[in-house]
Amino acid sequence: MKCPFTHQAKRAGIALAVVAAFSALGIGTAQAQEFTQAEVTLDRFGNLECVFREAGLPPGGTVRYDCTGQYVGVLQQCMLRRKPVGNSQVLIFQDISAHELLNLEANTNGQIRAAVLTQIPESENANLLCTPPSELTTTAVRWCNNSLVDLTNNIVGGTAPELFVQLVANASGNVPSCAVLANGPFQTPGE
Repeated sequence: MKCPFTHQAKRAGIALAVVAAFSALGIGTAQAQEFTQAEVTLDRFGNLECVFREAGLPPGGTVRYDCTGQYVGVLQQCMLRRKPVGNSQVLIFQDISAHELLNLEANTNGQIRAAVLTQIPESENANLLCTPPSELTTTAVRWCNNSLVDLTNNIVGGTAPELFVQLVANASGNVPSCAVLANGPFQTPGE
């Protein structure tokens, strides 16, 4: 039995259409989770701030985020009327994260837009003692090896190797470089 070329072409066209239909209905290319925007900076108070937008998430899925600094150097001094009235000291902290990890739900488009704030760590027992009316003041802070992390999908969104801010212009003392801070000694953060 001879099949004319037109019948073979017709059958091939139908088979191709069926394959295309199953491809469209089946599992398509999965959209991978990715940060479309991520910025790791310091706010005006010296806290570590991670502002971001992540896309490609399952709609309605929950994602956990953290904004971390590996080393943080905090310069403290007793101040009276914005003037230093005593010696300064540097406290060094290690592996500082947000006080509470942020759990967010992706919108119907599979996106999350938010900010995570990690506050300057404080020590309960290593602070300078200031004589009233002077007050203990954080005058400068250096954050080292900072990153925004999607802990659910194990994705690093953004990094900043070193961030520094001088919070009080006329304070005395300085915060050492990140290379020096990495050597400690480390303080235990207070609550």
